[in-house]
Amino acid sequence: MASSYHAPSTNLHTLLNPSSSRSLPYIPSTSRFFTVKHDLSSLNLNSHSEKFKCGGARASMAEIVTPKSKGKVTVFDTEEHLAVSLAKYTADLSNKICQDRNSFTVVLSGGSLVKSLRKLVEPPYVDSVDWSKWNVFWVDERVVPKDHPDSNYLLAYNEFLSKVSITPGNVHSINDGLSAENAADDYETRLKQLVKNKTIEQSETTGFPKFDLMLMGMGPDGHIASLFPGHPLIQEKEKWVCFIKDSPKPPSERISFTLPVINSSANIALVVAGSGKATALHIALSDVSNIDVLPVQLVAPEGELACGDDKIINSRIMAFGLPVTCQVEYLCNITVSHNMKLSLLIILAFLAFLSLALTSHGKLNVRKFKSEEDVAVALANYTANLSEKYIKEKGSFSCVLSGGTLIYTLSKKVDWSKWQIFWVDERVVPLDDPLSNYKLALDGFLSKVPIPKENIYPIKYYKSAEKVALYYENLLKKLVNQKIIPLSSTGFPKFDLFLNGVGPDGHVASLFPNRPQRYEKKRWVTFITDSPKPPPPRITFTFPVINSGSHVAMVVTDAAEANAVAIALGVLPQPKPTLPCAEVKGKEETTWFLDKDAASKLK
Repeated sequence: MASSYHAPSTNLHTLLNPSSSRSLPYIPSTSRFFTVKHDLSSLNLNSHSEKFKCGGARASMAEIVTPKSKGKVTVFDTEEHLAVSLAKYTADLSNKICQDRNSFTVVLSGGSLVKSLRKLVEPPYVDSVDWSKWNVFWVDERVVPKDHPDSNYLLAYNEFLSKVSITPGNVHSINDGLSAENAADDYETRLKQLVKNKTIEQSETTGFPKFDLMLMGMGPDGHIASLFPGHPLIQEKEKWVCFIKDSPKPPSERISFTLPVINSSANIALVVAGSGKATALHIALSDVSNIDVLPVQLVAPEGELACGDDKIINSRIMAFGLPVTCQVEYLCNITVSHNMKLSLLIILAFLAFLSLALTSHGKLNVRKFKSEEDVAVALANYTANLSEKYIKEKGSFSCVLSGGTLIYTLSKKVDWSKWQIFWVDERVVPLDDPLSNYKLALDGFLSKVPIPKENIYPIKYYKSAEKVALYYENLLKKLVNQKIIPLSSTGFPKFDLFLNGVGPDGHVASLFPNRPQRYEKKRWVTFITDSPKPPPPRITFTFPVINSGSHVAMVVTDAAEANAVAIALGVLPQPKPTLPCAEVKGKEETTWFLDKDAASKLK
């Protein structure tokens, strides 16, 4: 039987007051990145430019070497060159294999991948391919009828299959008349029969089918086929085809090749386009080591890294994205065991590559008001407008609170049902304790607005501060895997809005001056047992998480914090070490909301 898995604006009354990692495998590479036409100085990259030919047209190219020599990226000028290169790559591979055999086995997926093959069905490539020898398969499929808009078969038929003369009997679609489990069993049985009659080759190394070319896309969460982050399906080692009934991406029921089948292929083309893939690209090509491995990183055909060997071939990764219209080629050297001729072609979003400039931060705004009430009104409008913006764009709004009494009234235009509430820090006390930040928020705000209970994520109480921190970090990682919280290009969760206060000593959240927690770089959530402000045990987000937030509001309405505000904004000299509040930098913007007392030291 097939394997089954089930994975898991108007008014603001009162204001804010302060109050084990796993290393990831990387795409094998001993090479360098190349790009053009963009200022990537924040990455401290070295570059030079040259000209090259692509599809008969001249195009600009520049070479960029990453600080850690992750790889070589070559940037072309237009998306047209990408489509031409992919068509030429596929046609050349088809012609080469068809000279030796009577079958060329190609595996398709869904999404925009098939559209990227549009040049293949145009001259000169369409006339150069012996379509009678093509056998087409699907790496995954949704459990829907073939004429359903969600069907990968229908997409491939409309964009590709209907425009070429592939023998109908050589199009091996997944049976849409069966249940998910039975469809997976049926497809695996058919594949085994095709291996037996030599239509599909069998890998001598793994024993799994060895397709000539596998064309796949990648999701914003790094999933490939229907293998999703954190799902047990990615651990399947024996089955050829499995099914999933709880896909985090609709429709929930799907059929998918397993990783052993994918990685037994002779050639893999992983086609990824769009700025939404920025995070997955960053994780795949950088040293992020605090989250679970993404499925895309597990695409690893047999072979070892080596240089200067005649068994070494080039793997190419190309990318296209906006607003800079370029194609990126990433060249890797891979030694192929058993003389297996292998080429890994990945098309990644150039815009995503640009987001690797992790040192960049958003703009800084300082807004000063006459009174605390004026701050309240402005902050309420600011929050409500952000809420409206993000709910319209992505269907939800994630807001992270700190201690003190909080917002308790906003205009009716806020869609509270789409709000998600988190805490940047918490005291290690029961949730009904007067010192609990959750209780303060509940009494002053949450009990007065209709935010669904399941959208409120308090930091639960355990006697052990370390256990509490681990619980909350695991909860956040689970929500990232479920795509309830997106992942930033930094590899940390990306919340829409942080509402932070500042203490007189310049602390933010529970990150205090002269305490080591402020220097934590890998953990999402940490703990402190010797807080200089009672109670001593506390839980807090780390700076990498805070600074991965899209927007950060720093709300200060007391003269006691005036010095800290002036130091953070560069008016007064910065002590050593710097004040924690001076290190807060939202990815899109950081906005300080100050009344006249808090702003009294600003010139």
